[in-house]
Amino acid sequence: MVRRAILSIGRKNGKTALIAALVLAHLIGPEAIENGEIFSAANDREQAAQVFKVAAQIVRADPELSRLLKIVDSTKHIACFANGSFYRAISAEAGTKHGLNPSFVIFDELAQAKNRELYDVLDTSMGARAEPLFIVISTQSNDPEHILSKLIDDGLSGVDATIVCHLFAVPENCEDIFNPKVWKLANPALGDFRSLDDLKATANKAQRMPAEEPKFRNLYLNQRVAPTASLISRKEWFECVGPAEFTAGEPVYLALDLSSTTDLTALVMVSAENGTRIRPFFWKPSDLLRDHSDRDFGTGNHRYVEWSEAGHLLTSPGRSIQPETVGRKIAELVQSFNVLGLAYDRWRMKDLLREFDRLGLQAFQEGEKGDGLRLIPWGQGFRDMAPAIDALELAVIERQLVHASNPVLNWNVANAVATMDPAGNRKLDKEKARFRIDGAVALSMAVGLKSRDRTEEEGGNLDDFLASLGESE
Repeated sequence: MVRRAILSIGRKNGKTALIAALVLAHLIGPEAIENGEIFSAANDREQAAQVFKVAAQIVRADPELSRLLKIVDSTKHIACFANGSFYRAISAEAGTKHGLNPSFVIFDELAQAKNRELYDVLDTSMGARAEPLFIVISTQSNDPEHILSKLIDDGLSGVDATIVCHLFAVPENCEDIFNPKVWKLANPALGDFRSLDDLKATANKAQRMPAEEPKFRNLYLNQRVAPTASLISRKEWFECVGPAEFTAGEPVYLALDLSSTTDLTALVMVSAENGTRIRPFFWKPSDLLRDHSDRDFGTGNHRYVEWSEAGHLLTSPGRSIQPETVGRKIAELVQSFNVLGLAYDRWRMKDLLREFDRLGLQAFQEGEKGDGLRLIPWGQGFRDMAPAIDALELAVIERQLVHASNPVLNWNVANAVATMDPAGNRKLDKEKARFRIDGAVALSMAVGLKSRDRTEEEGGNLDDFLASLGESE
């Protein structure tokens, strides 16, 4: 007798609709029992609501089901009058799940669970049932230590006859992952309701942008791959080289990644109109140029010194980056251009704000009343950096981004590594990068701020809406 089943398939293969159908089959269909308790589990309220919504739509579309079942939208609850059973959609955010007595549980996208707490609570609550069934339907996790990875490995081993595992995935040793002929291995609905054109577009993007490849392989080919990759390929980056001149008074955005001694301090200016022209500024402590060159490039390779002499790298007096040095440059840019906002990493920002006061540069935090330079704190985690990286990649792909081939920025972009979470969101990871990426961080924030402001001005767009629908799968 099967007690646990795992179905792992690529994204957008109709998982939500399948879960809803299975729920109703156990609530009032051929798998129904007396006084059954059926739960669909998800990692957040939004996904839980999607499963319930589809199940409720099925019921409301059928007059006979509508007579036999009662839907309570406020609690995501469907009750069956005939057998005393009920179904409820729950999420990890909905408080304690202890005390439940489920006969059937189906977990949606377990790969995205940040921990195994909800899974363990539901799994251990089924002991009082004679024939309980726990089903997991999910794309693979990119973490081999994740609970889903462990369940798949155990299920495929065949050791336990009560566990069934069906894994639809392109083999990780496949040499041609961009060949459409192999995609159906991970996408059983391909050619039916799973759009081939949509998958081709995603694959083409992954071919152009190396940072997209792990997401494509994990979410669409259902491979258990490492979530890191270089952000932008050298070819794509240098295709964007061109004149990046700015006119006095034109609207621009700024972004700052401030350092003290070890890293580069990077300030990037991005045009608000007429494409995405960029101008970077970098600083190193003047007394450490040679030491840092030896450390980062090897003894005798004084690249920082050469970049400084060529004007590509600015210096700050002494052995650390002085806030007044950076503050003066920002004040200079505010005087020369119409700066619409400065995105910044919060680290050491208090020192710079004191310098703004000393220089007489008015500034205010976004969301507060004030005059002068708008300051926008920009987190370095997935929430803030994922849309920023997406905006940067789009600007590169569409050749909207134009840079003058500053060698420091070229080096930073080549070093940049993107880390992906289970949901496919990405951030830049300084710890995983071999060398400095500060310029890439500041560039991402600047382009991300520009994109965010435009989206808010336009009130969002259709692509955003369609993308949000796709995430429900």
